[in-house]
Amino acid sequence: MNIDTNMTAPQKKFLFIRVSSLGDVLHALPALATLRANHPTAYIAWLVEAPYRGLLYNNPDLDEIIVIRTRYWRKNWTLKTLGEIRDTIALLRKHQFDVALDLQGLIKTGLIALLSGASLRLGLNRKNCREPLNTLFSHKRAGFVGKGSHVVDISLNLVRLAGGTAPTPDPHPLTVPQNIQEKVDVFFKDNPDLKAKPIAAINPGAGFPTKLWELDRFAKLADRIASEQGLHILLAWGPGEKPMAEQIASAMTEKSWIAPKTSIQESIALFRHIALMISSDSGPLHLCAGMGIPTVSIFGPTDPVRNGAYGPNHQVVYKEQPCSFCWKKTCAIVTHDCMQKIAVEDVLQAVKTSISKFVNMTTSR
Repeated sequence: MNIDTNMTAPQKKFLFIRVSSLGDVLHALPALATLRANHPTAYIAWLVEAPYRGLLYNNPDLDEIIVIRTRYWRKNWTLKTLGEIRDTIALLRKHQFDVALDLQGLIKTGLIALLSGASLRLGLNRKNCREPLNTLFSHKRAGFVGKGSHVVDISLNLVRLAGGTAPTPDPHPLTVPQNIQEKVDVFFKDNPDLKAKPIAAINPGAGFPTKLWELDRFAKLADRIASEQGLHILLAWGPGEKPMAEQIASAMTEKSWIAPKTSIQESIALFRHIALMISSDSGPLHLCAGMGIPTVSIFGPTDPVRNGAYGPNHQVVYKEQPCSFCWKKTCAIVTHDCMQKIAVEDVLQAVKTSISKFVNMTTSR
């Protein structure tokens, strides 16, 4: 096949494929910024699942956000669904993309790249793909990025295939519509005492059970942060997690505040008010890291070197075990040692380090 690989032609059209999830979309933003820096006149579209489009709101590196609903389609096989799939393929082909970059490495994203009709399909190295069969759909594959590298580096490695020598700039700040910010600001106006001191947010939830730290430890940690470090405690929660926040609040002796229910964009607006995030490996952790907010993270089954908060102002706490970084949703040895062996004192020391190095203690945001 004769494929045009000239990446310098004017108005080159790129399709950027990273459809999910929250952390993965955020971790792809440095790659987007690099692509734009190397191709300032190009047309760049990002293909993303509907729940995560808010992360890309008003991003100046993008010309278009194309929403796809593969999660919905898998659960709803109807004639209407088939029509929607057909229309999505037609929309992608109508753009006549020159290059499709598949940063996800799944069979479904490889198939999407193929169906887009892009003249050149760039993909991850087989060893970096979550589903190695993904490589069947790419014309060119990036070099292997080995152990000890972050997922951000894997994405940047792929973008370099698209040409250019510009260094990676800082991604643009996450933004939200003004009405969203105003809606969230009402919570702080209704709770004026909360902002009397810098705010430490605690997010106890996570995507699967082996990532969870015990709630009573979070409560003890929160009490010590409030009493010893002088921060106010905001308990954050995601879908189905409010009882976790309520349990922590009821176990605490110090005052705390439970955050309101928020969408992704409302979470961005909420976290603009905090000085520090303490969290397991979760979406809110990466959201705060993407906003430049200092974080302290608690890791067990997932590797913080590969999937931790990206950037210089973050502290991570983990206790490496023989079975660490198994990536399993159920603990094979039942005892959850990788999380159980992390003591309150371990996390508190990381909080103290973060406060001394990164947190502005003179005012809340």
